[in-house]
Amino acid sequence: MDASIKKIIDKEDVSLFATNEELYEKLTKKELMLIKLVKVEEFVDDLYRAHDSEAHAKLFPPDKSFFKIRELLRELRSLNK
Repeated sequence: MDASIKKIIDKEDVSLFATNEELYEKLTKKELMLIKLVKVEEFVDDLYRAHDSEAHAKLFPPDKSFFKIRELLRELRSLNK
């Protein structure tokens, strides 16, 4: 299995640590939606693992993951309009 980090967007001027405002300035709606969907996947994974592991639940509290997922889904709905 290849464990290297792969780009999901091929834009050189967008930082991995860009703020939400910077992302909205530099990316298309489609690119933003892809990034938001990847973030939702990460939070869903955290939520699932918190169910299986007490240590993971302490690192990534399920309630925070749940509310972050809801926030990202709202943002995706508005981008999809």
